[in-house]
Amino acid sequence: MINREDFLKEQLLRENIRKAIRISKAKRIQEENYVRAIVRSLLSEATTFKYEYTSLNQLAHFIKEAVGDPAKPDSNPAFKDAYTDLTSDHNDREQFVEFIIDFADEDFNTIDADREPQALGQDFVDKGFSDLEAEEEPEEEKDELIKLSIQDLEDKGGDVTGEPEEEEDEIFSIGEDGEVIEDSEDELEGIKRFSRESYKRIGPVLRRYYLNVPKNMPIKKAVQIDDQEYTAGELSERDLFKIYFKKNMALWASRYEDEFFNDRPETNIDIESEEEEQEIEDITPDAQNEDDFEKNDDDQGLDPFSE
Repeated sequence: MINREDFLKEQLLRENIRKAIRISKAKRIQEENYVRAIVRSLLSEATTFKYEYTSLNQLAHFIKEAVGDPAKPDSNPAFKDAYTDLTSDHNDREQFVEFIIDFADEDFNTIDADREPQALGQDFVDKGFSDLEAEEEPEEEKDELIKLSIQDLEDKGGDVTGEPEEEEDEIFSIGEDGEVIEDSEDELEGIKRFSRESYKRIGPVLRRYYLNVPKNMPIKKAVQIDDQEYTAGELSERDLFKIYFKKNMALWASRYEDEFFNDRPETNIDIESEEEEQEIEDITPDAQNEDDFEKNDDDQGLDPFSE
């Protein structure tokens, strides 16, 4: 028969063994969780997505550096900084985007012709691209014969010695509601100068990545862009860069417009009556369905290509 002292020792030993097992099990679970966290982190870092064309990968680098990066919403790249400075008028922001695209087109044409792009210094801010300005210079007016009608004579009071007044060309744009908005030359020139100043920061980044795109490298697959089909070899890598450059500039301008200049209220509160609340069907899944959903989510999370 076991005496009381031996019995107490046996009980203490068993309790210490249980405690040691619990400690060992907790430590093992902690170590496993730590290892799982490391593996998840490594899988996350190792999963990268690349486009099948060099041009689009280079364009993505440019967009993230100079236009906007979804992973860094608090960053302030050059395009975002300039776009959000134009707080006075929506038309100013639209005109700004058009000017930036025009400047980029000039750079694309220059680089494609194997010529050195123009320096983006103060001379560019003051005068713009030299080639563009040369094209904008008015041609010398030549003497020409204008035949006047009786109506023209009546319009100037019957004075046969007077000359008809020439009408000045009006500068205007179309508003969002289709209304014609007249623009002054001074205002337009101001936005253009502002755009040049902004392109001093955007242009060098764009040139650097565009130069990384192979010249005359055809796309070997047939592609469809904006419902237009292109056969294999019809487009080049640089064509893809230029097409999606314009699409992304418009896309990011729209994003910043919604984020910073949207006048709609941030919340739309709809207070429902008790009867309406009772009529709402409860679509909350039961516990078993919740487990199934969580399991499906976990399975999809391990597949980097799941959508």
